[in-house]
Amino acid sequence: MNPSEEQLPVEHDENATELLFEEPTTTIVAKHGSTSRAFAGVICGIIAGVLIPGALANGCRFYFPEEMQAGTAWTFLWGEHWAIRVVASWASAAGAGFITGIIARRNGRLLAGIAALPSTLCWLVIALIGWTQKVPFLENQFEVDISIGNKLAASLLVLTIIPFACYGGLAGEEAGKMFGEHFDSRNYTLLGIKWYHYLWLPIVIQLLLVQTAWACLYAFEWFRNTWRAGMSLLSIVPSLFAFAILWTISITFDGVFRAYKILSGVEKVPLGRSRAFQVLKYGLGLPLLAAALQAGISLLHYGLAKLLTGASQ
Repeated sequence: MNPSEEQLPVEHDENATELLFEEPTTTIVAKHGSTSRAFAGVICGIIAGVLIPGALANGCRFYFPEEMQAGTAWTFLWGEHWAIRVVASWASAAGAGFITGIIARRNGRLLAGIAALPSTLCWLVIALIGWTQKVPFLENQFEVDISIGNKLAASLLVLTIIPFACYGGLAGEEAGKMFGEHFDSRNYTLLGIKWYHYLWLPIVIQLLLVQTAWACLYAFEWFRNTWRAGMSLLSIVPSLFAFAILWTISITFDGVFRAYKILSGVEKVPLGRSRAFQVLKYGLGLPLLAAALQAGISLLHYGLAKLLTGASQ
């Protein structure tokens, strides 16, 4: 180089360097249109609206063993537990609406309301039969006796199932938009879970709902005892039992949520660990642990009751 020549500074293109070392990105394209997702969301919402109340009914029947021994058939009306039936229907409507919204991702409120129409029509028919004491469009009429509590409950559910479903659909729509790109990145999945897992998942979900329904009723009973005891030292015992049961319910939900994240691919399993083992650990192990703790709490309750009864005699 000629020393008389002036050396010009070399310009550095930062954008070119970033492009050189930037990892290639792929665009996730939605595999299904809004119409097909809306149809699937409504169908899944209707199915969930049928299955969830059935599982909750089984859990309630386990809490009322005398009615199981009596052979009482629980269909729409759960005996005289009409208040429990209303709460369970609200929870089922919100859950089914959430499923509709998260699958559809758009118009979740509207589609959840459509999915709740069959349940609403069923309760409308039950309310009409209850108040008229007759089955419509039946030639050989016979008198139908339904208690006033169940009549009011059926009428209330006619007015409130769709609003609860719409609320769940709106929440599900937001969740669907948040995780929609992840769901689309996984082939042959529903909510990120491979299709073949749905051969066993409904059975496990039904068992978990049965367990949750029984535990919620048991916790409610202790809260009612706490209310009756008032602000005294005696209220400490039922309060401890109530919070212990709620703690076991939280263990179940934590395990189920963790298992879902692993199955759907939201949470990656570290190398060297079995994915199936992690799913079984959280999805079955923690609920079984919660069930064992609930059984222990129930036995402790029975033992204290026998001890206090024997001491009073």
